Amino acid sequence: MRFKCVSKLWCCTIEDPDFITMHLKHFNLSDTNWYVLLTDWYFSRDQMSSLYRQKSLTPTSQSEIEVPFISLIGYYGVVGSCNGLICFAEANAKDRTQRIILWNLFTRKHKAILTSLPDYPFVDMYAARMVFGFGCSDRIDDYKVVRITYFPDKYGRCLGEIDPKVDVCSLRTNSWRTVEYKFKSIITFGVAGEVFNEMALPKNCFIGLTYNRAYLVEINNSLVLLINRRDLIGRSHEKCYIWVMTEYGMPDSWTKLHTLDLDEGVSRFHGFTRRGELLMQTYQHELISWDPSVGLARLLRKLGRFDLLTMVESLVFSWEQN
Repeated sequence: MRFKCVSKLWCCTIEDPDFITMHLKHFNLSDTNWYVLLTDWYFSRDQMSSLYRQKSLTPTSQSEIEVPFISLIGYYGVVGSCNGLICFAEANAKDRTQRIILWNLFTRKHKAILTSLPDYPFVDMYAARMVFGFGCSDRIDDYKVVRITYFPDKYGRCLGEIDPKVDVCSLRTNSWRTVEYKFKSIITFGVAGEVFNEMALPKNCFIGLTYNRAYLVEINNSLVLLINRRDLIGRSHEKCYIWVMTEYGMPDSWTKLHTLDLDEGVSRFHGFTRRGELLMQTYQHELISWDPSVGLARLLRKLGRFDLLTMVESLVFSWEQN
């Protein structure tokens, strides 16, 4: 970004949408331009995020980066990253979101998107919970934030008497709209057409598992299902079953690749790096990397509560480009 100060021509070139697209395509090809970002769950005025090179999982020369915004009501949770843009959702203890923040830490630009509570007549919104998604579509050149509002039952499951509601925010139009939602299963969401579809899971993948959690992640453009079997008595002797969909959208292509024995209980999976290492968080707040090619795990860092995402360096600032 320092080259923007060379001349007005250079500045205009760097901010040109065609140049930004070309830059993103070029940087996507090299592992050296991909990073892992660690952020604390609760941002304060002096909060710093930690930036690691994804290829080596070592700190960058500017490893500590100040977060340029704070929450006045609670905390910011990471929604996801797309083309270098990071999406955060501000929420209080009851997950009632007030603002969405989009941030490109490489261009040092961020934008707040105001939200309003979904329209549920005669319903106490204090019991509502919200989950978010973030993505883009090259076909329509737009970035979108997806918000699903639901009312959990007494066990915290999305099985309440009130149907969930889905709202989508388009950065191109800077507006929210409600999308029809009728599924009660694992689903996919098409960013371009704003259409939901069912996603088939591997056959019999949960048979014989007494207590488990499932995670969907991506590795090198392939969909991966992580099924974490947890011990009901203790948090040790867990197993993780790793399935990959070798042909996207083809249920018969699900293939079981690995069964991972976990000495330490895993509280959360953070997905794969581009090199194929699985990043996990233990109940002791340790960040662990597991390399399936050699079957070895290593401790990367011992932290407090944190969010983690992988991202590519880019010049994207979509709210100004559109």
